[in-house]
Amino acid sequence: MKLLGLILLLQVVALMVVARVIFQDPVVAFQKEILGSKFAITMDEWLEQEAAVSWDCIRRNINPPGTIRGFVAASPSKFGPDYFYTWTRDAGLVMRVVVSRYDDGNEEVKRLLHDYVAQEIYHQDGSGYEGSWGRPQNDGPAIRVTTLLLLAKKSSPRYVEGTLRPAILRDLDYIARVWEEPCFDLWEEVCGVHFYTLMVMRRAMVDGAEFAREFGDHKRASHYAQTADSILSRLDTFWSSSSNYLSVTQDHCDNVWKHSGLDTAVILAVNHAGMKPYTAGSDKLLATAHRLESAFENLYPINDLHPADLGTAIGRYPEDSYDGYASGSYGNPWFLTTAAMAELYYRAVHEWEQDKNTLITVNDINSGFFARLFETSEDKVKGLSFRYGTKAFETLVDTMTTRADRFMATVQYHQHDNGSLSEQFNRWTGFEQGARDLTWSYASFISAADARAGQPLP
Repeated sequence: MKLLGLILLLQVVALMVVARVIFQDPVVAFQKEILGSKFAITMDEWLEQEAAVSWDCIRRNINPPGTIRGFVAASPSKFGPDYFYTWTRDAGLVMRVVVSRYDDGNEEVKRLLHDYVAQEIYHQDGSGYEGSWGRPQNDGPAIRVTTLLLLAKKSSPRYVEGTLRPAILRDLDYIARVWEEPCFDLWEEVCGVHFYTLMVMRRAMVDGAEFAREFGDHKRASHYAQTADSILSRLDTFWSSSSNYLSVTQDHCDNVWKHSGLDTAVILAVNHAGMKPYTAGSDKLLATAHRLESAFENLYPINDLHPADLGTAIGRYPEDSYDGYASGSYGNPWFLTTAAMAELYYRAVHEWEQDKNTLITVNDINSGFFARLFETSEDKVKGLSFRYGTKAFETLVDTMTTRADRFMATVQYHQHDNGSLSEQFNRWTGFEQGARDLTWSYASFISAADARAGQPLP
């Protein structure tokens, strides 16, 4: 038995040595071989280059050869894994970025938008997907209609009245009818009532009420506004004072649970549909961001191998077991969630800078976030305040931007040299895996870069 134990010990030591060679030496080599070229440019220069790459990839994934007009491929990958479908959610978020690039003189973008037709999930030929899947996914119609409402503000009255308005009202009426019902989450895995879904629904109802008023439909406007108020009351119940973060799901209707209650879906909800009191710079969102980063910081070994000027690689949720190919494995950091964390920081800065009456006070709720931000203890930051226009406020803004840039630098570090972004990157090696050229990854990058430039997507 002693001999067997010694053999096992030697095997473990050997594996540790191999792991050091595999996991650490490539990082050093990467720094020596690649940093000289890939990181020789400034953050601003890289963001400009990657934004161009991301936009090109988005355009390639809309109406790819052999598909119907308006097909927004989640990814060009057709096997291992097969993501060559349009999802209502993904398409809506991607087209939200396209709308932000639209002006009257851009005929190409106009054509892409006018081709845009999204359903829950469908094949390249437009037929509905009949396979096993989590249904319904009620965040999809809410995201779609929010995008259509943004497009309406940039479209001619004739196009709005004849084309957009019927589709907009159909989705709004559906949301007002089903908002209380359980559904599947944005990751299509858990059935219940979700913070993310309610957030995008509330945004749809608020914007929809304004749209209805503009057309003199006061009955609908009142109904949508009342629904938005009811959704807000439900959202308030997701805060856990004992855990000090916003939990992701309530009222589970199946046996799939995220026992921690932590999920970057909460961060994405604010980036996609943030409205007071749930905005990027609000105390409860900052507290949730802190808890999420703490969880992923310790979960992914690649975070220990990062150079000091990189941010934490962020995944979906700590219990994730989807590795990009199948469930039941080990979840990884995602490009879109890592960029989303950066965007939250950028949006918080933008929010604070837009109000000359801003006064941020470190309290029991947000102290963990600010202790992490300034790399000190919570006791030392509690009671600090940052008033707009002061030196302390300028320091806060600079520190927030620097930290956000680190998350973006993590995206840069793990992407392919040509700028392409897959769905995930491996938690041990840092190499890309899962669906290649994920359209949502590119949309998330552009959304974060726009927020950094002081122009967050509405």
